[in-house]
Amino acid sequence: MTHNARVAIVTGAGQGIGREIAKALAGGGDTVVVADMDGAAAERSAQEIVHGGGAAYGITTDVTDVAGMRAAFAKALEKFGRIDVLVNNAGILQSTPVEDITPEEWDRVLSVNLRGTFFACQAVLPAMKKAGYGRIVNIASLAGRNGGIATGMAYSASKAGVVGLTRGLASRLAKFSITVNAVAPGTTATPMIRQWTPEQIRGLEQGIPLGRLGRPEEIATAVKFLCSDDAAFITGAVLDINGGVYFG
Repeated sequence: MTHNARVAIVTGAGQGIGREIAKALAGGGDTVVVADMDGAAAERSAQEIVHGGGAAYGITTDVTDVAGMRAAFAKALEKFGRIDVLVNNAGILQSTPVEDITPEEWDRVLSVNLRGTFFACQAVLPAMKKAGYGRIVNIASLAGRNGGIATGMAYSASKAGVVGLTRGLASRLAKFSITVNAVAPGTTATPMIRQWTPEQIRGLEQGIPLGRLGRPEEIATAVKFLCSDDAAFITGAVLDINGGVYFG
């Protein structure tokens, strides 16, 4: 496998951690398909990569629309002839108190964070199996490891599901030389945490042994490694990146 020939899809790559992951993979020579339900944001991320000398292509994809996602991925496969890497980063966060979570909110969070991750994996499998090569990295969360601190139960449950999904797929896809791993970030300084007050964020920082929030580029570096051929013998792993809050 020639690393520079790879094509990577990153979902939710219009901002935050996803954008940094797309930039990191492009910086390593991958052609990156930047997928986001906000098509304009996807295009901005793609253009940022291109202006930096990388190769990228923006697509509009809502991971809750499985048929639409399959069609978008098929278009990328037709354009580039291969899909070697998938990073499932698309996700939404809610911090609703336990008693106030509605069935609609629960279903929405699980639909994006867990259902969308599974069906994105399913969509790339034919191309990866045919090639006999694949790298899948799912973005889980500290909340899926320890139950969450300030996150809502739907989010915590969805991310715990991503961990289980990662391990189940890893065991089933290893025979095709497809590795499946997860990264579980702690609280990271991204637009996703805007819903929290400065006081809440300071409280979270005080609970982190390293004394600060994570940075998107730190998560991206870990994802890039798990996508690399240096990580060829790693599958079914969950890499915790949380400043010492939780040790798996």
